[in-house]
Amino acid sequence: MTRKEQKEARKNQIIQATLDLFIERGYYGTKTNQISRRAGISEGLLFHYFPTKEILLEELVNIGLEGMRMPMQIEAKNGLDFFYQFTKIIFLEVEKNPFIAKMFIFMGHVVRAEDIPEKLRRLAASVDTIIFCQNWVEAGQKDGSIRKGDVMSLSNMYWCAVHGIMEQYALRPEIPLPEPEWMVDMLRNAKEQI
Repeated sequence: MTRKEQKEARKNQIIQATLDLFIERGYYGTKTNQISRRAGISEGLLFHYFPTKEILLEELVNIGLEGMRMPMQIEAKNGLDFFYQFTKIIFLEVEKNPFIAKMFIFMGHVVRAEDIPEKLRRLAASVDTIIFCQNWVEAGQKDGSIRKGDVMSLSNMYWCAVHGIMEQYALRPEIPLPEPEWMVDMLRNAKEQI
C-alpha cells in the first residue's frame, strides 16, 4: 500500500469511527478522545487529519450531501422508473457498503438536532430529496405510471419508507432488504407495470 493509500485508509477509518459515535452519542456527546480510541489512533494523529471535531462533522455532512445528490443523476424512462432505478441502485450500494445506511440516520439527525452548529444544519438541509422527487411524482402522474394523489405526500411516503429501511438495515443488516419492486408498488398506478 502506498503512503497516499495509507493516508486515505486512515482518514476513512476516522470518518467511520466518527459516524458511528455521532449516531450513538450525538455530536456534543462525542469527545475527540473517544473518536481516536474507536479509530485505534492517538488523539494527536486525529488532530493531524481533522484539526477540530466540527471539521469532522462538516466532512461527514459533505459526504452525506454528495450521496443525497445521487438521485439527481438518474436517467429514467418515466416517473415510476426513476423510483425503481434509484431504489435498485441504493439497495445494491448499501449491501456493499453499510456506511451508506448509517449516513441516512446521520443526515436525518443533522437536519433536526439542536446540538449541531446552525451553519451545518442549513448545509445538510440544502438538498431536499422529497422536494426534488415531487417532480418525478408529477411526471409519473402525467405519464400514468404513478397513482393520483398529493404529490408531496407521495414523495414523502417513498422517502419515509427508504429512511426507515436504511435505519433498520444499519441496526440489523442480517434482515434482507426488500425488493425494489415492492418499494415502487407504493407509488404505482394500478394499471402500470415496470
